[in-house]
Amino acid sequence: MRENMTGRKWTVRLAAAAAGIFAAAGLYAVPACAAAVPTQAAAGGFRVAKEMESQTMNRVWLLPDSDTYYIPEADVSWMDDEELMLARNEFYARRGRKFVTKSIRDYFNRQSWYRGYIEPENFSTDLFNRYEQANVDFIVSYENRRSQIRQQQAAQPKKENRLDGDNPTKEKKAEPGLYGEMTSTIGELNDTYGEITGLYKDALMEGWSRQDYETAGMNTLAAGFESPEDLGYMYRDLNGDGTGELLIGPMNTQLYGQGAVLDIYTVQDGIPVKVAASEENTSYYICEDDTICRELAKEDGNWELDYLDLEGTDLVCKDVLVMDEGRDAEKPWFVIGNTDEYAQDPEGNLTGVTAEDFDSISYEDASALRTTYPADVLELVPLGGE
Repeated sequence: MRENMTGRKWTVRLAAAAAGIFAAAGLYAVPACAAAVPTQAAAGGFRVAKEMESQTMNRVWLLPDSDTYYIPEADVSWMDDEELMLARNEFYARRGRKFVTKSIRDYFNRQSWYRGYIEPENFSTDLFNRYEQANVDFIVSYENRRSQIRQQQAAQPKKENRLDGDNPTKEKKAEPGLYGEMTSTIGELNDTYGEITGLYKDALMEGWSRQDYETAGMNTLAAGFESPEDLGYMYRDLNGDGTGELLIGPMNTQLYGQGAVLDIYTVQDGIPVKVAASEENTSYYICEDDTICRELAKEDGNWELDYLDLEGTDLVCKDVLVMDEGRDAEKPWFVIGNTDEYAQDPEGNLTGVTAEDFDSISYEDASALRTTYPADVLELVPLGGE
């Protein structure tokens, strides 16, 4: 079983890149998840990983250990189309299938672990275990969904961002746009949230420690980033009140997953209030429909996805999907039938829920629920921007 990769993606993505560096040098070739490092160590190696990233992304495994667990969306959302295609075929390559397409054949022939001995016409997916088959199916559905989204976007008028409430023709600088039907202007939001973004920028420039971030009430995961260019921000109205929420997240989606955010702030009585913050085993993502996805990783490798709406300053849970092999290794997918039946705290946690309250569902239904809430592409502006 993999080492709790889902919840440690803030550091494991870096470990994967580091594993590729050493493998390229011929030092070792092990699954990247075995090289997980603490956040403080990640901060020290971030520069090296960034410099080598383009050369090492495909050197070891795109989806290490994915024959032992059900992959979450965050494991593939950072991939481009070619990487998705290779990740899907990695399952076949792992089982010894040969490839007809030259680009795919050449790629896997360069991998030291690959041994192709089964002709394509003789290969059977019966060789896959339940994880491999489910993960291949999920990647196929993910590729199809990505294609559908692009077709829909191409058919829609291009979204225009208001750059300034008083002067919409003002030349665009390095500052966030306004998304949705907001009544607040960029100037107003900059005034409201400026102290927070400025503090993060200063902290990154000065190389604060985790303790420094914690003392200041800021997200300690930021200690794993090296410069203000590595973190970005944007304003987006998630609760429909006309005032944009502040999202702070990583600029590099290849390392941290599409739609990933460290912090979400809203405004209450004119004062910024933090409503969500990613932690080592809890990651937040923004979905295309403004749903907030909370991914909880368990120490035993199982995970939970909570789909939340922001209502005022409270998070309200509307869907829950759990992957728990401890209950049923063959059919580990479970959902809450109706979240409205349960009391919730301000963070969107259902109270009084027991294992018996979860309904078992098929993999197909679980996959359909996950694809209902695709992670969005966030147009973040680097904190280091002028």
